[in-house]
Amino acid sequence: MIQVALSYKNREFVQLEDTFLAQIAENTKKLLYALLEDIYDLLALEKGRFLINLDNHPKIEVEGFSSQLQDQIERTLRGEYDYDY
Repeated sequence: MIQVALSYKNREFVQLEDTFLAQIAENTKKLLYALLEDIYDLLALEKGRFLINLDNHPKIEVEGFSSQLQDQIERTLRGEYDYDY
């Protein structure tokens, strides 16, 4: 199970009321899934979450996945496509 949470100004949101931020958040989710498409089957086997920070210094935090899969996710997000499967 994959969960994506969004954070803005140190507050976590499931849905954003602000239309502009909601649009950014939805596009960010789509891009994240597109980046991780090649390892999506591996992600679905484990329970973890992505915390996407939308503040001045955007970042993606990965939590709950096994350390091997977390390393794979982080390499993929950095653009290093040397898959271990």
